[in-house]
Amino acid sequence: MEAGLQTLSRRRLLGSLAASAAIIGSGAIAAPALARDDHLLPFRKGASILPLNFNENSLGMSPAAKDAAAFAVKNKGNRYADASIADLRNMLATSNGVPTDQILLGNGSTDVIKAVVATAAQVKATVIEPDPTFGDVRRYARSYGLQLVQVPVGAGFVTDIAALRARAEATNGPLLINICNPNNPTGTIVDQAALMDWINAAPDGHLFLIDEAYFDYAKNSVGYSSLIGEIRRGRENIVVARTFSKVYGMAGMRVGFGVAAPETAKRIRPFAANYNMSATGLAAAIASLKDEAFYAKSLASNQTAKNILLETLADLGLAHIPAHTNFVLHRIGSDLDIYKKRMAENGVLVGRRMTAEDGWNRLSIGTPSEMQEFARTLRAFRDKGWV
Repeated sequence: MEAGLQTLSRRRLLGSLAASAAIIGSGAIAAPALARDDHLLPFRKGASILPLNFNENSLGMSPAAKDAAAFAVKNKGNRYADASIADLRNMLATSNGVPTDQILLGNGSTDVIKAVVATAAQVKATVIEPDPTFGDVRRYARSYGLQLVQVPVGAGFVTDIAALRARAEATNGPLLINICNPNNPTGTIVDQAALMDWINAAPDGHLFLIDEAYFDYAKNSVGYSSLIGEIRRGRENIVVARTFSKVYGMAGMRVGFGVAAPETAKRIRPFAANYNMSATGLAAAIASLKDEAFYAKSLASNQTAKNILLETLADLGLAHIPAHTNFVLHRIGSDLDIYKKRMAENGVLVGRRMTAEDGWNRLSIGTPSEMQEFARTLRAFRDKGWV
C-alpha cells in the first residue's frame, strides 16, 4: 500500500465516505466491508482506499525531501526558520529570474492568495472570476465583504476571457481579476493572446491574480505559458501564485510562493508569510527544488496514469474535458451523488460536485497502479449499468 494512504486521517476518510463504513487499524486503511452487498465489488473488498479526490500527488514527496524534513524536525524544530526562508527565497528568485524582494512566501499558495485578497480589500476592490474555479479567492473575498462577480465558463468549460473582460470594463473602481490557469476544476487553459491583450489594455487599479498551481503539468502544452515572464518585464498589474503541493507531492507540508513586480510585491508583503513558516516544509521545498530526477519522475508518472484513465474513458464512451493538470473532469453517465456514494462504498474517493450540470466528476490522477485499479472499478460499474 502506498505510504501516503497510511496517513489519511479518520476525519477525512469518514467525511468522504459519509455513511459508508471503513476498516481503520494499525495505520492501514482498507475498503469498506459494510457496504450494501449489491454495491460492493468482490475485488474491492478489503482493498486499499484510493484517494482520488483532492488533486494530490500519490507518489508522495521525493526521498530527498523526506530526509530533509526529518532532519529539520530533529535539528531545527526548536528554532525559527529565518535562514531557511532566506535560502528558499533565494532559490526561487534565481529559478524565476527575479530579485528576492519579488518573491512572496506562504503556507501553501492559498496563503499567497489570501495575502493578495487582503491587499485588494484595502481599496475595496471588486473581485471578478470565472465559474467554476478554485474557491479560495471568493472565500477570502466574502470574508472581507468584497463584491464578487462570477462569469460562467464558455464552451468546453474553457475560461471565457472575452466575457470576463466585458464584465470588468462595465465595473467601476479597483478590480481583482482571478484567473486560475490551468483552471481547477476544469483542467483547461486560457486563450493566452486574449488574456495578454486584456492585461495590456487594463487601466490602473486592475490587478490580475494568476493562479499557476498546475503550471508544471501544463508548461509544455501548446498555447500555454506562465506569466512570470511578464512580471520580469516589469508588469505591476500581475501576481502569479505557485505551490509545492502538486508536482512536488507536498500538499500536507503547506509551502507556496508568489511572484510580483517590485511595487506590487511591496504592497502585498505586509499580508504575506514572514517568519511564520514551517522548518520542515521549507527544508522539504529546498530539497525538492534540487531533486530534478524526482520532478521528472512525478511528471512522467502523472502522464502514464492519465493515459490509463483516458483510454478507459474512451473505451466506455465517457467524454472528458482535455486537462493540462493532474486531474480530469469527465462524464459519468449517471447522477453524481449516487456515483460518488457507490464509489465510496468500494473504497474509491472521487471528487465532489464541481459543475452546475450533473453527470460530471473531477477525478484526481493517482499512480499508474492506482489508475489501473480505478479503471477496473469503472469497467465493473459499466457492467452493472452504473455509468
